[in-house]
Amino acid sequence: MLAVVPFAAVIIVGGFWLGNSELTLSRYQRIGVWFAGGLSSFLLLNLLMMQTWSTGSLRWNIGWALFAVAVGGSGGLVAGIFEARAISRAVEAERQRLQREAVEQRNERLDEFAAVVAHDLRNPLSVASGQLELERMDRDSEHLETAATALDRMETLIDRTLTLARSGHVISETEPVDLGELVDSCWEAVPTGDATLANEVTAVIDADPDRLRHLFENLFRNAVDHGSTGSLKSDDTLGRGSADLTIRVGELSGGFYVADDGSGIPPEKRDAVLDDGYTSTDGEGGLGLAIVQRIVEAHGWEIGVTESDGGGTRFEITDITRTDDPEEDTYTPSKTPVQA
Repeated sequence: MLAVVPFAAVIIVGGFWLGNSELTLSRYQRIGVWFAGGLSSFLLLNLLMMQTWSTGSLRWNIGWALFAVAVGGSGGLVAGIFEARAISRAVEAERQRLQREAVEQRNERLDEFAAVVAHDLRNPLSVASGQLELERMDRDSEHLETAATALDRMETLIDRTLTLARSGHVISETEPVDLGELVDSCWEAVPTGDATLANEVTAVIDADPDRLRHLFENLFRNAVDHGSTGSLKSDDTLGRGSADLTIRVGELSGGFYVADDGSGIPPEKRDAVLDDGYTSTDGEGGLGLAIVQRIVEAHGWEIGVTESDGGGTRFEITDITRTDDPEEDTYTPSKTPVQA
C-alpha cells in the first residue's frame, strides 16, 4: 500500500488539476487514451512477469497488480497532460501567428489606401493653393485669406489622417526610450505659445520612439489648443491655450500621465474624445486624440481620461514595461519648468 499511495495521489491530483486547467474538453479524450494505455500496458507487463516468476501468494499478486495499475495509470496521465499542454501551446502560437499576419495584411492595405487617397487629395489641393497664391499677389482680401486658411487646414488633416492610419499598426520591435529626454524634445517641436511644461518623468520604457513622439506631441498640442477656456464645454465649443496653462508630465504606477490645469473635459465626454469619429466645432475631427488612442493600443497599453489636480484634463497611460531600475535613473529633470 505504501508503494501504491504516491502514484494514486498523482492520479487524484491530476484529475483535480484537469478540472481547473485551461485545457479544452477536446484534449481530455487524448489524455484518457494515454491514461488507459499506460495503465493497461504496465499491468500487462507485470502480469507476464508474475507468470514468469511465480510468487505463490494471492495477496502478494493482488498488491503487485495494484502497484502496476497505479504506476502505469499515473505515468500515462502525466504523459497525456504534457502532450495536451504542448498541443495547446502550439495551437495558440499558430493562432497568434495567423492573427499577426492578418493584422499586418490589413495594415498594409490601409497604408496603401491612405497613401493613394492622400496623393489624390494633395494634387488638386496643390493646384488650388498655387492659384490662390497667384491671385493674392494681384490682390488680397479677407475672403482669400479665409480660403488660404482652409487649404492649410486641409493639408494638416491629410497629414493627420496618414498618421492615424499608420499609428495603429502592431508594434513588433521596441527599444528603451528615456521618457524625460523625449518629453523635452517633443515640447520643443510643438507650437506651445506661452504655456509651461513641468517635466517630472525619469523612467526608461520599452516603446517605439517615433510613435511615442507622436503621442506626446498630440497630447501637448491638444492641451495647448483646447486647455484654457473650456476645452470641451457642454455646447462643444473649444478654447485656446493661454499663458496661464501648465502641462505636467509625471509618473504613476505602471505608466505615466499628461495633465493640464485648463478647464477640463466634462465626464460624459471623456471616453468620446478618443474615438476616431468624434467631431468638434473647430474642425479637428478628433484625429489628434484618436492617434493617441491608436498608438497606445498598438503598444498594448491602456489609456484613461480623468480630471487633473488642477481641474483640467489628465491622460493616464498604464500597463507599460519599465526597463530601468527606478533607483538608478540617469535623467534628472530641470528644477525650472521648460517654457516655450
